[in-house]
Amino acid sequence: MKIINKILFLSLLAGTIIAVGCGNEPPAPQAQPSAVESADVKPADVKIDGGTTGTNISLPGGINIQTGEGGSKVDMPGIKIDTTETGSKVSLPGIEVSTEGDKSTVNMPGLSVTGDGTDSNVSVGEIKVNTDGTDSNVTVGDMKIEVKDGETTIQTPEGATEEHTDDDGHDHDAH
Repeated sequence: MKIINKILFLSLLAGTIIAVGCGNEPPAPQAQPSAVESADVKPADVKIDGGTTGTNISLPGGINIQTGEGGSKVDMPGIKIDTTETGSKVSLPGIEVSTEGDKSTVNMPGLSVTGDGTDSNVSVGEIKVNTDGTDSNVTVGDMKIEVKDGETTIQTPEGATEEHTDDDGHDHDAH
């Protein structure tokens, strides 16, 4: 997850540089705060507070950026991004993505995905897929397909059950 954190941090940094500038402009006199021209050509305040533990940047429109040791946060209207050394969390209207180590979660209206190492769960309406190492099961409405210890079980809505193993004599690749 450290690569994701670095990518998010570089995105934050690039956005900050674009919004604030690269330092080519002369600094504002000490008595006046820094300003950025907004769309209506009125000066808009940009507040930058830097310290030994991190930097806080406030931009017009409710945009706040915080960086520090081990992580960063971006708050914009309707969007929140929070990164740490071990994970990250992104929230958009109706969408939430979070990671922590080898665990991850994605939630959207009608869709849920969770992962934890080799285990995962996916839910889309009546379709559910679960894996636990090499074992898995898929449920679609009343139908269920389960693979456990190399054996496959299929349950249909009529209640008929069919079992297959890797060595049951069926040509599984022919289907």
